[in-house]
Amino acid sequence: MPDGPPSDAPAPVVDVGSSFPRSVDGPTTTLANVLRRRPSEIPPPPADAAPDDLSLLAAVNRIARAIRSDLDVDGAQVLADTMLEILPADGAVVTFDGAVAASAGRLPSERDIVRATREVLDRQPGPTPTNHAVVVDGHDRYLVIAPLLIDGLVVGTIQALAIGDDDRLRALLRQLGDLVGHQVELAELEREKARVAQAELRTLQAQTSPHFLYNSLTAIAALINTDPTEARSLISTFAEFTRHTFRTTSTFTTLAEELRLVEMYLELERARFGDRMSVRLLIAPEVLAVTLPFLSVQPLVENAIRHGLEQHQGSGVLTIEAADSGAQAVITVDDDGAGTDPVALQAAMTNRTPTPHVGLLSVDERLRATFGPEYGLEIATGDGVGTRVTMRVPKFHPGVHAT
Repeated sequence: MPDGPPSDAPAPVVDVGSSFPRSVDGPTTTLANVLRRRPSEIPPPPADAAPDDLSLLAAVNRIARAIRSDLDVDGAQVLADTMLEILPADGAVVTFDGAVAASAGRLPSERDIVRATREVLDRQPGPTPTNHAVVVDGHDRYLVIAPLLIDGLVVGTIQALAIGDDDRLRALLRQLGDLVGHQVELAELEREKARVAQAELRTLQAQTSPHFLYNSLTAIAALINTDPTEARSLISTFAEFTRHTFRTTSTFTTLAEELRLVEMYLELERARFGDRMSVRLLIAPEVLAVTLPFLSVQPLVENAIRHGLEQHQGSGVLTIEAADSGAQAVITVDDDGAGTDPVALQAAMTNRTPTPHVGLLSVDERLRATFGPEYGLEIATGDGVGTRVTMRVPKFHPGVHAT
């Protein structure tokens, strides 16, 4: 079970009242230990698993991989070849939009396949496979034709050549058709999820605070006459930060790269705050390679400065911590600034209502969409006591890779 919250409730916002314990102690687990444990956690295959069973599982896995990548001509050929391998048939065909996309084994002519496909779909558009009599090399055979249904619409067929009427082959073909249809739907959901994630990233990039940009340029301008060397250095940092923030199109990055972006951001903010802001970094090296959505940590740091330290009289401390926690990395951004109303923030996180804490909402949504509902932000805050925001990121998650 994950170490995070057990439910899929919205990001919890805890009212910490007038006190805010900030020490974090306890044993740590290194990534090396986790990696050493993993092989022992994988159960061995059943001793009585027959080679035929394993071959069938491998064939189904090949089909799933080919379809989930994209059911194009190459994927269709993998499907046809694998059908010929696992079905009691002499030939296999995959069609899209009435045309033959791939074939394997002994089959009638392509014209006969297209005609049979059209006649079967016109007569029987449902999911049940249908026999259609054909002649192959002078012998009477049956093409068993099963529609491929995607969201209830016929997008193609899978077909197998049989010697006679074979109930078992029809049943297998229907099950295979269902598998292919479900895998195509899952692949489309994954592509849609990627498109949504990319759109959310572009939205977050567009929301990079004009307040921050204006203040950075003002701070740089103030140094041009008094400290031109520092001004030139800040101009380079500002250019690198904006280039990295606005031009990056990758959905995911490593924690190391995200912290590099945070470092540039903090360098610009220090020019404005001077001695009024102290920064503490507590980073476990073994979690630097963890992959997370791009712009996950920097918005939390910006929120801490803009809504915490900037609104607080006197000096303040910003603490950024990344700790190893077994199968997860725990990243915390903590400030001892002004804090915020926990009830109002909880309402905003729950109902996605307008709030000045836009960055928190965006990061929370993207973490949940990427890793699951249990990986939302955990927030502890209160008026006058600062804010602590915690995210938990799995070290390994299918489909999540830095590019």
